[in-house]
This record gives sequence, structure tokens and C-alpha cells, in this order.
Amino acid sequence: MLKVVIDTNLLIDGSSDDYNYGNRIIEAVLDGRIEAYASRATISENKFLSHKKISDEAYLQKLEDFFKKIKSVVPKERLDVVEDKEDNKLVESAVAASADFLISSDNHLLKLGTHGKTKMVNPSQFVAIMEEEIGEGWGKWVDEFMK
Repeated sequence: MLKVVIDTNLLIDGSSDDYNYGNRIIEAVLDGRIEAYASRATISENKFLSHKKISDEAYLQKLEDFFKKIKSVVPKERLDVVEDKEDNKLVESAVAASADFLISSDNHLLKLGTHGKTKMVNPSQFVAIMEEEIGEGWGKWVDEFMK
């Protein structure tokens, strides 16, 4: 199963509509198709910013369910690898979780490319990877078409 760390911007962007990449990733966590990890500090920040920036009560409830599914990690080392120092905590969580992907729209994180075994990808890149990995994407359609 794919292990991910999710940046707050994805949670906020997901509120725009049901087909938004962020919303699709949240649904994948809720459905148990992927595993999301975060430190307690990051989860607290996510909750605070979500309630500050999102007014859709139904979506906020979905996020509360999402937060219950996140697996908590305790970063064991402090990192200084991201230009925007605030983003280091996400990379620390990814390292602690041995995450496959850190999903973000933040260019400071995306510029890293990888850190250890974790690949930094934007939400649309991740959805394409996830759909191929769990057999829901373009590859499935091609397989069905060729039958």
C-alpha cells in the first residue's frame, strides 16, 4: 500500500469540488486505498488552517474523518533541506513514516524532487501514480479496451 504525507494546501484545495485531485486523495485515504502519515504538530496545524480557511461544513466533516485515519509519526531527526523552513516538518514526517510520496503544491517542496526514498509530487502526479498502482487509472481502461 502506498504511504503518503499530505501538505495542508492539498486539504484546502480539495474543498473546491468533489473531482479536485486533493479531494480524490482524501477519498483514497478514507477508503483505505492509501495510508496517510503526519506528526501531531502537522495534524494540529492542518486542523487549525482547515477550520480557518474552509466554510463548507460537509467538507470539514470529511476532513475530521480523514484526520482520524492519519497514522501519527514521531520524527526522530530535525532536517534543514527545504528553502521554506516551515516545510521541513513535512519532510521529517515523511522520513519517520518511510513514506513513498510527499504530496504538495508547494514549489519549495517539489524542487527537492526526492529525499531519501520519498518522492515529492503534486496532487495530479500522485493521482496518476495512485490510479496505476491500485488499478483504477488509464492502464485499467486500456486493459479493458483491449479485451
